[in-house]
Amino acid sequence: MIRKQIALVMPWIFPALLLVGGLGLVRVEADVVTTVGGESLQGTVTFREGDALEMVNESGEKERISVADLASVNLASGDQQWLIGGTGVLTANGSFLAWPAVKMDKKVVTFADQGGSLLLTRQNTAAMFFQALRSRDAEALRFDREGVFLRGGDFMEGVVSGLEEGRVTVESLLLGRKSFSVQTEAVAVVLRPPVAGELEGWSLLLADGSRLRSSEIMLVDGAILLNKSPYRNHRVVRDALRGLRRERAQPLMALFRERWLSLEPGRPLAAAALGENVTAEALVGSLAAAGEERVKREAAVNEAKAEWIRSQQIASRLKAVAAREAGNVNRMQAQVQDKARRVEQDQRMVQQASEDIERKMGTVEQAKTKVQETREKLAAIPREDAAQRRNWEQQVRNAERQKQNAERIVNQARAIQRRHETRVKSSQRLVDMAQERVAKAKAKKKSDDVAHKAAEEALVAAKASYDLTSADFREVSEELRRLEFLIQQKKSSGGE
Repeated sequence: MIRKQIALVMPWIFPALLLVGGLGLVRVEADVVTTVGGESLQGTVTFREGDALEMVNESGEKERISVADLASVNLASGDQQWLIGGTGVLTANGSFLAWPAVKMDKKVVTFADQGGSLLLTRQNTAAMFFQALRSRDAEALRFDREGVFLRGGDFMEGVVSGLEEGRVTVESLLLGRKSFSVQTEAVAVVLRPPVAGELEGWSLLLADGSRLRSSEIMLVDGAILLNKSPYRNHRVVRDALRGLRRERAQPLMALFRERWLSLEPGRPLAAAALGENVTAEALVGSLAAAGEERVKREAAVNEAKAEWIRSQQIASRLKAVAAREAGNVNRMQAQVQDKARRVEQDQRMVQQASEDIERKMGTVEQAKTKVQETREKLAAIPREDAAQRRNWEQQVRNAERQKQNAERIVNQARAIQRRHETRVKSSQRLVDMAQERVAKAKAKKKSDDVAHKAAEEALVAAKASYDLTSADFREVSEELRRLEFLIQQKKSSGGE
């Protein structure tokens, strides 16, 4: 169920400290190696394959320090500090991987840029963090149950069923299935507490904010090799490393605690959340600062809201344009189909005319045969038989008239065929022109669709920005109320 924890942070809530703070490495001009006997050596460290690292000291002499004798290694790193950020995964062995998780199913956790040297299973995952934690978040963050930690300090208990496409899903007996955005709603997901951290092991402090815990390390040329779960021949090259320590987890958590407080100077809520005694004067000063911050956050909310409204208007307009262009394409395609049907009709008429001409040509051939036969019979009649010849001469004339009539009919049919062929060509040109218009309309529609998609994406981003700034505004408003409450408590109790 969703509930707020108002208890002050307890010393054993070390994962919260781990994620908000970190251990700042002291700036050194040279690499510093500390042995288990307390000896400090300075120079340049080189990792070689074997059971010892090499160091060239300030005198140029080469020394070998066995891994068994190592207590810590601080590598010269200029002004850089090792800090644990808010995005990453806390493993069951206490490691923090400062790599954003993009997916989790029933078996594995997947990172954006995941190589083959890391196989992080769900079983080996303690928590996933999507946003930076603050000291006040420790009031609600616990590792004694599974669920999702939300902005503002609420915790929804339930089975975390998955992470995909920027949303985490939780199954609750009371609230059912809920989905939360990792950008604006979910701060962290808790799966299980880390395993016992008191055991001695190695901590590798990386430049990207990661803290890799391992019971064993191996030295190879130019790197440290980790081969204990969840690592599989995972190489940490020297340039990515800021420090190496042999340590137990609990003493280190006290250093994280100090770092946490140092990251929130002038904000007594950090100390108050940790049970520190805070003066009323400090609270009043912080109240004024929080009031100024609230004004800034309110302005940011108004700006984000205006951008969201503007994005809605743009997306709505481009949606209408895209819809109108889609209608044009459909209308033009219907016109093409109509003209294509006319072409088909004219082609059928041409075919019918051709078949009709073929039939009529048969009549012409019959008429020619008739003329030829009557002429032959006329030629066979003696000239002295005038009456008979006149009869056949008339028949010849009749046959010739029939032939001429048949030929005229054929010519008429051919004229009809030519008209249909002309109509076919004309209709086809109209089809071609209509298809060209359709192609242009489709290109315009594609362009409009791209613009509409971009507008929708901008709208989603604007909405996310508005949600985020709104959440920030609500948080600073809550912080003001908490400060006012603490000040009132101080006044009521007569505290300084």
